[in-house]
Amino acid sequence: MVAVSAPRRPPLTRIPCLAVAVALLAVLAVAGVPAPAGAAPLAAGCEPPGQQRSANLARADRADGTSEVTEFLPDGAYRVTRCGRGGGLLVSQTVTPIPDPDGGLTLVPTEIERPGVTVSPLYGDPAEPSWARAFRADRAALRSAVIPPTAATPMSPKSQAPAGERPAVPRRPATSPSRVGGGQIAVAAVDGDACSTTQYSFMGAPWASRSYGYAINRGRFNWNDTSVVSIVYGHANWDRTYNSCGLNDITNLASWHLGSTSATIHSYSDGQSIVDKGDMSSVGCAGALACTWLFTSGGVAVETDQRYSQAVTWSNVGAAGAYDYQAVATHESGHGIGLNHATSSDALTMYPTIAAGTTHSRTLAKGDVLGLRARYP
Repeated sequence: MVAVSAPRRPPLTRIPCLAVAVALLAVLAVAGVPAPAGAAPLAAGCEPPGQQRSANLARADRADGTSEVTEFLPDGAYRVTRCGRGGGLLVSQTVTPIPDPDGGLTLVPTEIERPGVTVSPLYGDPAEPSWARAFRADRAALRSAVIPPTAATPMSPKSQAPAGERPAVPRRPATSPSRVGGGQIAVAAVDGDACSTTQYSFMGAPWASRSYGYAINRGRFNWNDTSVVSIVYGHANWDRTYNSCGLNDITNLASWHLGSTSATIHSYSDGQSIVDKGDMSSVGCAGALACTWLFTSGGVAVETDQRYSQAVTWSNVGAAGAYDYQAVATHESGHGIGLNHATSSDALTMYPTIAAGTTHSRTLAKGDVLGLRARYP
């Protein structure tokens, strides 16, 4: 575990809320029924990996033995899972609407899971020129990579909550929290309040030993030791549960910086957890500001890699018009320990986009801490 001093938390700067996605993406809803608070078990066949995230489902079984199921999530997001013959996972993709640099919203993959690996892209600030330029260049590829939701009849009425337990239209702020297994499907009680928002969910698998080591390719960061330290701090913020909500560190989690390496990340497991910087499109993360790979085997995490985009401007002090290394590293390291994106509030470290010139993601929100504790009880 790395001992670090706690930086003061600056005021939160928010990016645009995704609530308007409901109106723009209403065609994705199944029969106009919003996701209820409780989730019913799926029928036999294709099942999403990990915890079921919604009871609002559509399913298609094909004559060739393949099948898919889509879980419709709040604010126009969804997760579609495709399975081969016998129900084995082929791919599961979470799709989320994010603000587009040219206005409106664009659907993008925010989680892609295949057997043994989960990839989680983080997206940038539509008002920041360098990321906006990179996103525009990759936008067509991103749109073509999005798997459309399942077009089928909704699942049986037993998966719907009683009318009094669900709102007429999904929106933010919305329903009270509801639990599905170990994860939490919730919407913040006070949007933007880091110590009220409680959402979290899981991806991949946890580290069985509650510890992992990683190396940083210093050459890819221009041998800048300050940048390297910022990335190390990002990992360590989870080790010590760094937050401003008075929540104690009870997880006994440790990350270890193993020093410098000349190795680069791979889209397949090579036995080394690496942090580097480079082109995002070449590793399957087109349009992303940063990306994390979490590799699993036998139900546990065995490797995690991080890549930071070479196409944007970075800072170690939250400079205006630049992305803060420590803030982004804290988000990416949350994926590295098995936490997924959470979309109920941009106060969450695990929110799927980050604004330039902000450092608030260095500090865990309540939902981030609850996810950490649930992942490592």
